[in-house]
Amino acid sequence: MIDILFFGRMADLMRKRRARLDLTDARGTLFRLREEIFQDLVDNGRITPGLIRMSVNQVVTHSDQPLSDGDEVAFFSVFSGG
Repeated sequence: MIDILFFGRMADLMRKRRARLDLTDARGTLFRLREEIFQDLVDNGRITPGLIRMSVNQVVTHSDQPLSDGDEVAFFSVFSGG
């Protein structure tokens, strides 16, 4: 199982803040997981994949990587501040 967290706009779009998914359903990599979770929103023009930020085990990443059982994956939008 992997834990999936949603923050900011991603939580609003998903209408939840947390999910758990069997690793086989995640198709094994971060980019495939992102595609699986957000495909309907992308198809409907509600989100652009390039605007979805990701982290694995609390480390922000921009590259695809294999997922392992017990990983924590977070999806979030760009934060602004000052």
